[in-house]
Parts: sequence; C-alpha cells; structure tokens
Amino acid sequence: MLEKANPIIIQGAMSMEVEELIKIIEIGKEENINGFKFYIGRFENYPIIISETQIGIINVSMATCIAIQNYNPKLIINQGIAGAHVSYIHRNDIVVGEKSVNINSFITGIKNKNEGTNPFDWQFDNRSFEVQCNTELLEKAKKINNEYNIFYGIIGSGDIFNREVDRIAWVQEKKNTLCEDNETIAVYTICEKFKVPCIGFRAITNNEVTQKESDGSTISRKNLASNANKIITKEHDLSPAIVSQKFTMNYIKELLLV
Repeated sequence: MLEKANPIIIQGAMSMEVEELIKIIEIGKEENINGFKFYIGRFENYPIIISETQIGIINVSMATCIAIQNYNPKLIINQGIAGAHVSYIHRNDIVVGEKSVNINSFITGIKNKNEGTNPFDWQFDNRSFEVQCNTELLEKAKKINNEYNIFYGIIGSGDIFNREVDRIAWVQEKKNTLCEDNETIAVYTICEKFKVPCIGFRAITNNEVTQKESDGSTISRKNLASNANKIITKEHDLSPAIVSQKFTMNYIKELLLV
C-alpha cells in the first residue's frame, strides 16, 4: 500500500488530539495554510503530516481539502475522541469506523406557532447516508495487536454534542451507530470524492448511556460546567485522546511493515 512515498496525513481536531503524535514523529517544519496547522515530518523515514483540523464539519472539510490539494496524501487517518452510543462500549475503548453517517441532517415536523417542537418526530433527510472507509485500510486495522478493546461499526457524525440519553438511544436505533463525533463523515465523504483512501479511529471519552463516572459520563460529573465545549477540554478527558493517538501510531507501524 505504501510503495509510493506520498505522505500519510493524520488528523486530529484539537491540540490534545495531536500533541502526542507531534512528540513521536520527527517534525521538520510547521505550515499554516488559511489558519490550519500542518506539522510535516517523518516516522521511520516515511513522510507523515499531522493536521490539526479544528472542531466541526466545516473546519475539517476545509482542512481535508487543503491537505489533499497541497500534499497529495497516500491516505488520511482521522482520529480523536467520541461519545459512545451503546452501553457495552466504555471510556478508552476504540471504535474503528467501518462507515460513518451524518446524524445532524433533519427534516422537522410541521407545527404552527405555539405548537412547540418534538425532535422525536423529526426525520433524517437524504443527506444522512453511510459512507465507507477504505476496505484495505480496514483490514490492516483488524490485524493490530492492541491492549485496548476495539469495536468495528458506524461512527455517527455531525455538528452536535448529544448528552440526552433518550436522544442518543433514538439516533442509535435509527442509524445503528456505536459512537458520535464532529468530523468523521466529512472526511469520509471528501476522501471518497477525491479518491483518497481514508479510515477513522475514535477513543471513547464519555458514555452518557451507562451514566457511570468511570465512563466519563457528563451526567455523573455534577462539578463540571454544563457547557459541552468546556467539558471536552477538561483534564478529565485527556487520556482518551492519548489512547487514540497511541492506537493510531500502532496502526502506522502495521502499515509500514508492508
């Protein structure tokens, strides 16, 4: 798969999702293109570029297009943290995205003034479809000997932080998702259009379904601010980001064995 020396691009939305990678990879220079950071280096003499995409569908779409057009990558790995949608996946477990689906694309019901709203009556629209990762990259992921629990399935993705247990269950029932993040669907869609192989990994940072403190449930953490953007950057959540990056480096080593 890596017979050509085009770079591997590894993406992470936040600084805490790339800082361990930057320590491991021999970085030669840093480039800032239209406000997006790219750390250019090598690992075991193979070119690697770390891309800090920033959070959300729009940002990661821009960062991915910039990366493809400027660096002509051999493949793209999108990795980071996510919230679980099922009770059997726990904090620091790994989800490998066989597919990703947009979970924030809706048509609402028709209601008049003062009739309120009922999100459970909403329907996913035709932009909410599954996009597959590269099958060859997926097979490589299944060969990794790893200390973590690994699950394979659908990563839900959209510009939303779901922390309502009933809402999470509704999305999971409709879309069969294992977890949710803010970036994967954009990367999978763009890479499919540009014909760039890609795969996504997510370490679980919180599971609202189990409502256990050991699973990082925000419901159980009464002492934390209610604002989701503040919660995800708390020190409490740093270890899953490290887990994701370590898993990604194990995956890179597997690729470089070929």
